[in-house]
Amino acid sequence: MVKNDQQEYSCDPETALDLLIAERGRVLEEYGGFIIEVIDQRGFPWPDVIRILLRINHEVWIEEREGKLYIISKPKAD
Repeated sequence: MVKNDQQEYSCDPETALDLLIAERGRVLEEYGGFIIEVIDQRGFPWPDVIRILLRINHEVWIEEREGKLYIISKPKAD
């Protein structure tokens, strides 16, 4: 189960991110973490996405690649 401040998702984190982001971005799973391409920067649910990633104990970075913004996450080392 994954929660953000306004909704609770009874699914895996990737599906929760897909549902939350919808057409405003694209979620790819990679090496246990995520690469999220931000397509609509103004409509993108930035705080909710970052909260979900932090709540599943991921480290989070934001990068710009070829003019596009990406959120990259990986599980924190214990």
